[in-house]
Order: sequence, then structure tokens, then C-alpha cells
Amino acid sequence: MRSAAALAPVAALFALVTGIALYALSRPVPAAPEPKVRLAVLVVFDQMRGDYLARWGAHFGPNGFNRLTRDGAWFTNCHYPYATTTTGPGHASMLTGTAPGTHGIVNNSWVENGKVLNCTGPARYRLDPPQPRDPKTKEEPRSPGAPELLLSETVADVLKREKKRAKVFGVSLKDRSAILPTGQRPDGAFWYFGAFGTSDYYTRTRGLPLWVERFNAARVADRWLGKPWDRLHPRSLYNDCAGPDESPGEGKGAGQGTTFPHPTNGPTHAAVVNSPFGNELLLEFAKTCVREERLGADTVPDLLVISFSSNDGIGHTWGPDSHEVMDVTLRSDAIVADLLAFLDGRVGPGRYLLGLTADHGVCPLPEVSRAKGEAGALRVDPVELQKELDAHLTALFPQSKPADGKPAAWVEGFSFPWVHLRPSVLKANGIPREVVAAEAARFLATRTGVARAFTRAELTGPVPASDEIGTMMKRSFYPARCGDVGVVLKPYCIPSTRIGTGTTHGAPYPYDTHVPLLVYGPGIRGGTRDERTTPQALASIFAKWLDVSRPKDAGFPIPTTLD
Repeated sequence: MRSAAALAPVAALFALVTGIALYALSRPVPAAPEPKVRLAVLVVFDQMRGDYLARWGAHFGPNGFNRLTRDGAWFTNCHYPYATTTTGPGHASMLTGTAPGTHGIVNNSWVENGKVLNCTGPARYRLDPPQPRDPKTKEEPRSPGAPELLLSETVADVLKREKKRAKVFGVSLKDRSAILPTGQRPDGAFWYFGAFGTSDYYTRTRGLPLWVERFNAARVADRWLGKPWDRLHPRSLYNDCAGPDESPGEGKGAGQGTTFPHPTNGPTHAAVVNSPFGNELLLEFAKTCVREERLGADTVPDLLVISFSSNDGIGHTWGPDSHEVMDVTLRSDAIVADLLAFLDGRVGPGRYLLGLTADHGVCPLPEVSRAKGEAGALRVDPVELQKELDAHLTALFPQSKPADGKPAAWVEGFSFPWVHLRPSVLKANGIPREVVAAEAARFLATRTGVARAFTRAELTGPVPASDEIGTMMKRSFYPARCGDVGVVLKPYCIPSTRIGTGTTHGAPYPYDTHVPLLVYGPGIRGGTRDERTTPQALASIFAKWLDVSRPKDAGFPIPTTLD
């Protein structure tokens, strides 16, 4: 039997180990690391130009845009770096972090292999909830409704891959605005077609969520049907800050007229959608999505995209210098304040990231621009341009004539900004496509209202860095989805019939490329930044705050002043 002296070292060792163990047990067990945010929210205001926040900021409340500019980072010098500034490319670019020449969404629609394609795919999916059957074919209407044509991954794709239990949703009034930012396999992408719904691309395995069915059954949109849209503030304020109530070139919307108050009557909700009430309807749907899907409720981060579309329809109809656009911007401020208060209560301050931007700006009404001294501001009719070009090519190039003796058209179509030459005529006459395209570009550049025309060969090859417009056109060029010649109109000119109304976007000029960029969340110092950046930087920003890898094609870094 061992002596007590011999056992003393063993006892001492036992006491030491026991003490360490008891100390370890007495310490609190470290919790799983908290993600940088529980919910990342991308807010898009379709067609909100970058100057609106400064232009009308004095009339915002304290808790909407002003809260974001005060407590978050406000990038005042944010521009899209490509030429075709339209809704599809904008929404595809934000969370892929790249440009149309890479992600392939070159416009809202385009001609590919002789067929017109919508940016949300071929019309082969059925809407869910189903729409009334065609009385002739007895078939349910098929429609686009999928992200299949998007060639780059988004932050949503990376999040779903790296955080298996993460949820991703996109909501908008427009299909492309809900679909493109959320990538290939979100948990839901919903848009409005008389009811909120989606396509069977998304619901074929899991069905339409019951909460969406309940929302539609409650007929929430009827809350605004028949409610006149009038100004928030006295007319004099709008006269001082925007311009006259009625200007030449304004449209009438969905039977809404050119001046306030605008009715929202009619058998459908078209006038509601083409008013600020459409944004209020979407906000209600977005909040329902957050509640019902419990977004941001646990430590696995989620992603929500909310794209407000009504600003776009209003801007197209009445133009950026109208009382209507000023009013929807002031009401958008209230939307932001409501959303922030909701996220504070539901997710918690410091637990969410919110990025806010737009998909493009908008050109002033040409009539308004001319009244302000822009003598060259015009409506340039693409149909007339195509006729002039075809007559020129027919006169210049000899061609084999068909049996009826009439020459075939050289130009197959003008899907602005792309001119497509007819392959059969090129083949029949044995003239190289490049020769005809070069002549077409040379001729188009001489037409009234046209600034430049680029051939496919020019955009495929190197473009000097000093050529800003050429560089922007190249970033918009994806060969299989673009035409033989790309046309850029002169500043303040828009593609439109010459007696048309309203305005549009899609040019490489600041009024179309300049958009807001505001980023609000934990670790972000408040204040204004004048650093040049792009909305594509959101891909890198969201990836960092969600603690995931950047999308593989993301080419725009986090701004150096974001801290």
C-alpha cells in the first residue's frame, strides 16, 4: 500500500484538473457568433434620379430619406457605368455586381435568333395564381417569369449556397424587378398582375404560400381604388420646387389626366399602380412577407428585395420636372420611414442592413428641355429611322430581287438601341455583314438627333479608355443578344414618335445613369460621401454584411469611404 506521501502528487494533480474543470464549467458557454446582420434589405425605387434627394430633401420628414442620409452612408456620386439604362439591366446588375455585357440582361427585351425575348425568359410558364383561360384556345395564358436568362450569380445565389437555411424573397409590382436580383432559386419572387403572385417556375414544387392567397383574398388593393390622388402639400410649393403643374408633352396615364387631382377609377388597378398608392400596396405586401416568413428572426441571415415600381410609371407619364414626380418622391420618403420603423420593431436596430438605390434615372420631357434652352432636345422616331436606313441601304447596295421584282428590306428590325440586319438578304447578295453594318452606322450617325452609332465589330474589339460613351456601350454589349449596330441619341433626345407624350430612359447620360445610393446598418458611419461609385457595389457590400463570398462576376468593390 502506497504511503500518503507517495500519493500526494497524484492528489495535487487531481485537484488541479478538477479545479480547471470546475472553473471552465462556471464560465458562461460562448454563444454562436452573431451574424453581421440578420436581414439584408435591398430597396429599389424604379426611376428615382440621383438629384431628387437633394432637390426636394428640405421637404422630407426626419425619419425616411433623411434618417438614411444622416445615420447611414449617402453616396451622392453614384452612376451606372453602362449605356442601356433600363429596368431589366439595372435590377440584374445590383446584386451580381457586374454589367449587361457579362450578366447578359441587355435590356427589358431583345431580339435573339430572330425572336423577341423578354428579360425574364420565354413565355412558357403559367402564372400562379392562375389567370382566366383564353376563350379561343381554352388554355391558361403563358408568360415569362423566370431568371433563366440571367448569366451571372447574385448575392442571393451565394447566400443560399453558403447559408443553407437562409431565406431569399423578392417583391415588386413588376416581374423583372422581383425576379432578377433574387437569382436562380429564391424562396419566392412575387409581382402584381391584378393580384400578387408568381410563376410556376417557383411554385411547381412547393405551391403558392397560403399567406399570399390570404393577402389576395383580403383585396387589399381595393383600399385605394377610387381614391383621388392629390398633392401632399399646397400647389405653390410644387410650383416653386418642380415647375408648372401642366407642361407640353405630358401624358395622361391610366385615364388619369394631366393635372391634379388624378382619379384611380377603372375596372382594374392600373391607375392605382400608376400612382403613389401602388407603392403603399407593395409596402403592405412586403411587411406581410417579413412577418409570415419570419425574415430576420434567427441567427441565419436572410435577404429581401423590395422594388417600388410606381415611381417609374409616374415619371414616364408626367416627366421628372412635374408635380407628380415631386409628390411621389415625397410620398416615397414616407414609405421609407414606415419601412424603417417596421424593421426596427420586427428585426431590431443594428440587426439589419438596408441598401437603397434605383435602376436608372430619366430624361426630361423634350418639350420641357427645349423651353429651358436645350434646342436640340427632340423626339426621335425609331420607325422613321429604320425606314430612312433601309431606303439608303437599298439604294446603295445592288441586290438579287425576288420573283415579284420588289427588293427585300435590308433591316429586319430596330429594337432600340439595336439595329438588326436581315440575314437572308445579306446571304442572298453575298455582301459581308460587316460592310453593310459599317455603312449603316455611318448613315445613322448623320441623322437628326443621333450622336453616335457603333458596329458589332467596334464593340467586340478594344475601345479606348478615353472614349467614355464607347466604353459604356461595350459594357452593354453581349454579342448573342445585341444587334449589328447600336445607336446613341444626342443628349435630351428620346426614342419616341414625334407627336408622342411622356418620356423615357436608356441613355448613357447623367440624367439616366445618376441614381441614389444609401447604405444603412451596423458599423456604418453616417454622412455624405462624394466618392464615385456604382449600384453594382451593393453586391460586395451585401456579401460582406451577410458574411458570404462575393458573387463570382462582381467587379465593383466596396467604396473606400464606407465604414
